[in-house]
Amino acid sequence: MQEVLSQERIRKIIRENTMFDSPYTADYILKQKDWLIFVGGDGIYLRDTEGREYIDGMSSAMCCSLGHGNRRVIEAIKEQLDKLQFARRAQSDVHLLLCEKIAKVAPPGLNHVYIGVTGSDIVEASLTFARQYFRSQGKPNHIMISQWFSYHGVSRGAAGATGMYSYKLNRGRDISDIDSGFYYVFPPYCYRCSYGLEYPQCGIQCAKTIDDVIRYLGPQNVAAFIGELAYGMGGGITPPLEYWPIVKEICSKHKILLIDDEVVTGWGRLGKLWAAEFFNITPDIMVTAKGLTGAYLPLAAMVMHDDVCEPFLGEDAQIPALAHTHSAYPLGCAAALAAIDVTMEERLWENAAKVGLHLKGRLEDIEHKSKVVGAIHGVGLQLGLEIVEDKQSKAPSTNLADAIRRKCNEKGLIIRRIGGWGNLLEIYPPLIITKEQSDKLCDIVSESVQEVEAERK
Repeated sequence: MQEVLSQERIRKIIRENTMFDSPYTADYILKQKDWLIFVGGDGIYLRDTEGREYIDGMSSAMCCSLGHGNRRVIEAIKEQLDKLQFARRAQSDVHLLLCEKIAKVAPPGLNHVYIGVTGSDIVEASLTFARQYFRSQGKPNHIMISQWFSYHGVSRGAAGATGMYSYKLNRGRDISDIDSGFYYVFPPYCYRCSYGLEYPQCGIQCAKTIDDVIRYLGPQNVAAFIGELAYGMGGGITPPLEYWPIVKEICSKHKILLIDDEVVTGWGRLGKLWAAEFFNITPDIMVTAKGLTGAYLPLAAMVMHDDVCEPFLGEDAQIPALAHTHSAYPLGCAAALAAIDVTMEERLWENAAKVGLHLKGRLEDIEHKSKVVGAIHGVGLQLGLEIVEDKQSKAPSTNLADAIRRKCNEKGLIIRRIGGWGNLLEIYPPLIITKEQSDKLCDIVSESVQEVEAERK
């Protein structure tokens, strides 16, 4: 039986035995009054060491899309554990079955599947694959274009693709080394338009400028444009529907690849199975991770269009080395097969669309009445509250955002502060959340915002 940890024991372990990643340190955590340790979960709820329940308003790390305690996925993992614990890639039945299943539900033409381990790992694989696609044809294309405020992971290449410098700097890295080979364009962030324009009169200038960037760099030097179709760590910032079709058209014109990062958005979070479906585009490469298994085990997938895979199908093809030891490991594949079945049979993207629309309406009511909630971003169940000093200046306020977050925690709702300026509060609950549960979530947010505003006065 697992030992029940006392608060004294927890603090001792954190102080003496645990290493954290920036921005978290043992000293930082020990100073927090609301640092919670969870020991259980059921549905949309988490339970702490004191037996208190909290709504998991952020799907833990934007990944627990099926909620906690899904017996179907758990039993699939247990059954696989009894049968086969490990086999190399393409040597387990569950690996092959998973590749087949993903190809069946992926956007049209994306039929070739590589199974990795994590989001960062699979983004790295996509960058390597894109460059090798051109190298195998004797072409010089190698530069990657990404967006400011985007987030793609923490490993070297994925961090290079990431457009949030706070994440790079917090890890004490050599930024010039990480960013080598990456160029960035302004984000489709209408609330803070980098061009000082307003939608729709802007003509989607943020997308059209990408054409200039590619021409200045030389199309023959650019391998791919990588983007989150709707920002995950960016607090749900979602571009106008015209944005991605324009980007796709520009990429196709210059014969460079479009990499669709669906690590967060995939498997129904935006109210469609894929963000690519929401924006009506077909990428050349798509990567997905978090919702693939619902976070019951780590696993990730890269899905490639037939046209992109053609140079790698011959016997003498120069296929890039991508795999790790646990790439396509059977337990993860079994978890993914079960999670996909649950997602598809219960049509969870439809619940995300329906409940998300109601939830966003409630949050917009809060924004209309508030002096510090500047905007509500997102669609489906990927929503964000932008917290500002005041609506006139739109100055980002990390302090107010953090105060609201703490109030929510105290009242039984777990959310966190994210975004390029650190002033967005994410509302990314599991896709199984009901309308009634979303109302309870919004009641807590509303009370927390009101109390923080009252205390500010």
